[in-house]
Amino acid sequence: MGAASHFLEDEGVATTGISLVRDNTERMELPRFLWVPFELGRPFGAPHEPDFQRRVLRAALGLLERRDGPVILEDFPDDAPGDDDGPAWSCPVSFAGAAADDGGLVGAVLAELRRLAPWQEMYAAQRGRSAPPASGLSHEQIVRGLSALAIGVRDPAVATNLPLPEWVRLGCDDLRTWYMEAAQGRPGRATSLELRDWFWRETALARLIGAAGVRLAGSEHRALRMFGRRAMVPRVYMDDLMPGVEPYI
Repeated sequence: MGAASHFLEDEGVATTGISLVRDNTERMELPRFLWVPFELGRPFGAPHEPDFQRRVLRAALGLLERRDGPVILEDFPDDAPGDDDGPAWSCPVSFAGAAADDGGLVGAVLAELRRLAPWQEMYAAQRGRSAPPASGLSHEQIVRGLSALAIGVRDPAVATNLPLPEWVRLGCDDLRTWYMEAAQGRPGRATSLELRDWFWRETALARLIGAAGVRLAGSEHRALRMFGRRAMVPRVYMDDLMPGVEPYI
């Protein structure tokens, strides 16, 4: 966005933008940007707060009326609403000591899915919708496919015409989105960081994704090796879930 702003301004088109990382914006000396003190990934603050989001948007657009500069970096004065409202969030179920049906990781993940299902259903009822699956696979098909990868099966028999990296990517996205919906079905408001940490640090599904990622990262095929190193687990969680695997840079 910063590079695009400089290019458009050089062509005579006025631009404005929103910054979540003030230091980076300062270094880029961008024409008109509004810095906001919100979580990464939430440039307009909190979800389901349209009045507040409009305030942020108007503040950013208001910079187009400024004539000082050439560099303008304005600070938005308020924190996002809701951070201290209502009960504190806690994960929807406790997985400590949860027994897997078959004593393995597949059983642990399938047990998680059953225990989280009432919370996901509550989320869908509250919102009137749920994210549609993108992979075309059932949860159990995805879990068993990831399990096969984790134990070294090069090309698991999964009922899809998608190439392996594509069904793995979409399948992991489907499951992760479903888990996040379940986590938000419980009363209380969670930050995006709390949700990410809960998923990647506490769930059996995250451990299964990490185990499959380790196998892919060690593949003899360069494309699969790169996919395993950069697409399976966020870099900040790789040391825990994919020990010994260097992230792709």
